[in-house]
Amino acid sequence: MSEVKGSRRDMYAALTRSAILDAAQKLFVERGFDATSVDDIARESQLSKGAVYHHFQDKQQVFAEVYVAAEKVVVTTVAESVLQPDLGPWERVEVAARTALHSYAADPDTRALLRQATSVLGEERTRMLDAEVALPLIRGLLEEMSRLGELRPINIDTAAQLVFRLLAEASMNIALAEDPATASEDVEVVMLGMLEGLRATPPA
Repeated sequence: MSEVKGSRRDMYAALTRSAILDAAQKLFVERGFDATSVDDIARESQLSKGAVYHHFQDKQQVFAEVYVAAEKVVVTTVAESVLQPDLGPWERVEVAARTALHSYAADPDTRALLRQATSVLGEERTRMLDAEVALPLIRGLLEEMSRLGELRPINIDTAAQLVFRLLAEASMNIALAEDPATASEDVEVVMLGMLEGLRATPPA
């Protein structure tokens, strides 16, 4: 019986956290972090203010989890895109970069959160959270390209860090643009050209 109660309690806690995060994302996107209070989040999620503080230390922690969840959606979309069976080795790198950029261009909510992240969380924490989400996939792709002989003889960790920073700057460029679709196209040309420099045997 205690296991059943524990399971129900865990399920309720998960549903409560989800409701808080969904409400917070809506408000952060529509109003912005500064104009959203914990009372607002509680009201939007139809929970008490105490319930919010039971699951989150403060409003900043709520934002961090909302932001990470949005970034994970992008990374998951990218990971799924490179699993297409008809892609050649280097095409996986190109598709990954293109899918990431297009994902930011297509999602105004993620762009809104990205524009606020450094002012809310600070540059160092934002970079750390981004790295935790995106770096494993970037490093994995580069390691695969190296194993297949598609990369120049380079340090994979260094390359992964630099590609990560390139993607971070590219996504911010798109988030700040008045026309995200056009910005995505412009950034894509530059980014793919720079990535091509890592290739062992670039096409003639």
